[in-house]
Amino acid sequence: MTRVVWLTDIHLNFVESALVERLLDEVDAAAPDAVLISGDIGESQNVERYLSRFAARLICPVYFVLGNHDFYHGSVPVVREEIGQFCEGQAKLCYLTQQKQPVELTPHLGLIGHDGWADARLGDYLGSNVFLSDYALIAELAGHYALDRRPMLQRLGDEAAAHIRELLPQALARYEHVILVTHVPPLREACWHEGRLSDDNWLPHFSCKAMGDVILEMMRQHPVRNLTVLCGHTHGKGETRPLANVEVLTGGAVYGAPSITRIFDCTPGFLA
Repeated sequence: MTRVVWLTDIHLNFVESALVERLLDEVDAAAPDAVLISGDIGESQNVERYLSRFAARLICPVYFVLGNHDFYHGSVPVVREEIGQFCEGQAKLCYLTQQKQPVELTPHLGLIGHDGWADARLGDYLGSNVFLSDYALIAELAGHYALDRRPMLQRLGDEAAAHIRELLPQALARYEHVILVTHVPPLREACWHEGRLSDDNWLPHFSCKAMGDVILEMMRQHPVRNLTVLCGHTHGKGETRPLANVEVLTGGAVYGAPSITRIFDCTPGFLA
């Protein structure tokens, strides 16, 4: 059996060091064999510092993707490159977005992931009055009108989808069950907030249709394999099963109160 602790949207830059230590104590007390983080760890200038604290405190590996906040005050490709280089010197840290092949958690269970990105394809992007801090604090997105920004968001979503299209078939060929970690919900039905699904005003900024399309396509082609998607971003807890062999779990979160999202004891069929 492998025990996995899942964290999402912990936003450690919003809390004092003592609360970071309390979270690490809680994770350590759960005695995990692996920790999965589905993004929004901090911001670009401090993500490495927080990841270092995980690596120093825990004896197990930490597999993670980055969320939109992790790129604040930085550039998407630059931050990804810096985090990838940082993890090369950290044996316990694995940035899933830069992995070229699936990770084996057990002989039956594989792991893949990508940051993902809200790609403005679901809902009413041009009619939306939502303005995320992303659009002011991330270098590639800042200083653009909504119409000019849309193709940039779509390219980021397509990049995430291409990564999953490459790795998911590899993982399904090897493992009965695959976990896919991403930050942004890949389906309309997974975009939960305060117990309800997001409407067309919010959906463009909180869902990655390109990744969702790839997931559904690939899993229809592998009906005897199972996929569990772990995502966050909305801070709203919810679950959906778009196919019999696909489950999407969206983790809830509260600013200023980082906590364990869920603990899995991974035996064959553990999420069936």
